[in-house]
Amino acid sequence: MKFVVIKTKVGLLEKFAELRRTDNIFETDRDKLQLSSWFGKECHLKLLYKISRDGGSPQTFHNLCDNKGPTVTIFYNTDNNVYGGYLSDSWRSTGSWCADKSSFLFQLYSNFKWQPNMFPLIKEKKFNVFFAANHGPAFDNLLSFEGDIQKTSNYYEMNTEKLFDGSYYVTGSANPKSIANGHNNVADLEVYLVKDGPAEPWREPLVWESKTLDSLKEFIRSFQPKEELNVPEVNILLVGQVSAGKSSVVNTINSVWKGEISTRSWAGSSEHSLTTSFTKFRISDPSTGTYLKFRLCDMRGLEESMDVKSEDIAFLLDGNLPNKYKFNPSARATKDTPGFVKDPTMKDMIHTVVFVIDGSNVEVMPGGIIKKLKDIKEMLIERDIPLLVLVTKIDKVCSDVDKDVEEVFFSNAVKKTVDKVSDVIAIPRSHVLPVKNYEKERTLQNNLSILAMEALKQALLFCQDFLENQS
Repeated sequence: MKFVVIKTKVGLLEKFAELRRTDNIFETDRDKLQLSSWFGKECHLKLLYKISRDGGSPQTFHNLCDNKGPTVTIFYNTDNNVYGGYLSDSWRSTGSWCADKSSFLFQLYSNFKWQPNMFPLIKEKKFNVFFAANHGPAFDNLLSFEGDIQKTSNYYEMNTEKLFDGSYYVTGSANPKSIANGHNNVADLEVYLVKDGPAEPWREPLVWESKTLDSLKEFIRSFQPKEELNVPEVNILLVGQVSAGKSSVVNTINSVWKGEISTRSWAGSSEHSLTTSFTKFRISDPSTGTYLKFRLCDMRGLEESMDVKSEDIAFLLDGNLPNKYKFNPSARATKDTPGFVKDPTMKDMIHTVVFVIDGSNVEVMPGGIIKKLKDIKEMLIERDIPLLVLVTKIDKVCSDVDKDVEEVFFSNAVKKTVDKVSDVIAIPRSHVLPVKNYEKERTLQNNLSILAMEALKQALLFCQDFLENQS
């Protein structure tokens, strides 16, 4: 899913031909500013439906757009005209006409030339939008398609009945010829959800589409440490307070690769850590039948009481402690500990550490936990080990994100949480990534999986940086 940001500066791109090479027209700031002024509010847009991508089926349009909220529909006329309509209500499939007094039609481009015009509804008109299961988006004076429609001769032939004839919307001196060259044949048609909130994302939004997830997985699948370092798999250590979501990160990443919700590590809320041992998890790739070239290393959760000894953490970082080592809060490991690796090599060491922090708990995080995290950070600095931070439970930080995780980079609450974590840990904000673990979900969702794979990719890149520093 793509987001379009409505900004306030004037863009420089003039040619419609340039715009047509992109996925949507909203690549110039002046278009965003113009739409924002017509909507009368600060907002951003989320692409719901694109006929060239999703097909010309009314059922598909309604499946993707019904009951979502206000939308703007864009027609890309084959004669380089761009026009559309705004609906302040939600699309539905009731088979009836609707009165939306806040709706309007508009023009953005006419024969390559930027020519913005807004055409308001004639006040005395009662019904102006048609909600029908067998129609695409349908404004009176701007209909789209009825029944399934196929592309012919590189365009979709849309309905021209009462096209911009001024019978329902005030077009003034404009007419079907000046707006659409007298026809409604389009190269594309798009419907965007109009979302309230900051016009500018606090971080560049991800592209919430299957191809993004596929690309991230392909990067991870092809990741391979340099052969000359004799490190077959990189080790990523997860560190965090009890119930921060450390083990859930393992389960989430494993679920994405397995293709269904799974559990490799005990997860949940408890007074004390459910994880009591140091465990290296390997993740397999079903498409190749092989293990990916990393291990997720889980450890006991941090507590103010019954805490992990600093000496144990140092031994972990240096590769001295074996897989399945069981932590003892009352005694540290020694060289006599069973399985203790006295002469660890590069493959035994930790190559990147990931702090897992509960975003909903940042403001009340105990001072003892913060001190412990900072002490561990000092150990990392001494060893030149990279540090990444994952902020979990972002759905509890922001109700909008709880409803739609794709709002994460438009959420002021999430931004403030990321900023707070960055300040507390004293690391760059770009090293703090928001994630949402699979917890209440019973099926995989692209948006959650994309966030998880983006975080894993960054951890692997940090591992690569560490190894290059050793060569």
